[in-house]
Amino acid sequence: MDRTYRRSNRPDHCRRRQGHGGDTVKCFPINLDIEGKKVLVVGGGQVARRKVKSLASCGARVTVVSPCFCKSLARMKGIHRVTRRYRKADLAGACLVVGATDSQEVNRRISEHAKTVGLPVNIVDQPNLCTFTVPAVVSRGDILIAISTGGGSPALSGRIRRHIEKHFDPAFATHLELLRQMRPLVRSSSLNLSQRSALLKTMASDKMLRILKKKGAAFTGRHLLQMLADSVKAT
Repeated sequence: MDRTYRRSNRPDHCRRRQGHGGDTVKCFPINLDIEGKKVLVVGGGQVARRKVKSLASCGARVTVVSPCFCKSLARMKGIHRVTRRYRKADLAGACLVVGATDSQEVNRRISEHAKTVGLPVNIVDQPNLCTFTVPAVVSRGDILIAISTGGGSPALSGRIRRHIEKHFDPAFATHLELLRQMRPLVRSSSLNLSQRSALLKTMASDKMLRILKKKGAAFTGRHLLQMLADSVKAT
């Protein structure tokens, strides 16, 4: 098959990362629900601390294993610390594992053990040992934008993230909350499918965002309700 054809028809949602031996691997981006689930982090330094903080913020039950911990990680509440070296048995019950040690050998063993039992594994800064990578993230409320270079350059991911943060209007989060409230009302209305779709797109438009920024959330909420009422009345 022609290589140009194959590349141009690769789905946009498939992203590449470096695999074993330097080859690139297609990766499928997902949002993973880890609330209430055990996640294992191996490592006790600042990198591990950042991973633990991020995972805990998503509601995971984080177990972190290391012979010693940096001060901030030692003081962190709401996590389970195990003060010893990593063992394969630590993987039991985990839904995923993150390796953040300064030992290549330990990181390699974590990766091998996790793959053997079918656990998703991320080894920090070693994409060839990973079955998933963690993107840089920009969030505003429940809006989340992920930036990934497939492990090729975390520094570039961070630079892109900072650029987006600078230009990503915080008003989008409020806009989302208003749309979240309106969506079930529109869907349960007497409008047909195409009318509902068109109305929801209008409600999510740049024009509505400008109204929100100029008039505020209360006014915009009333305006959206009136839009729905007018649309139903017109049918």
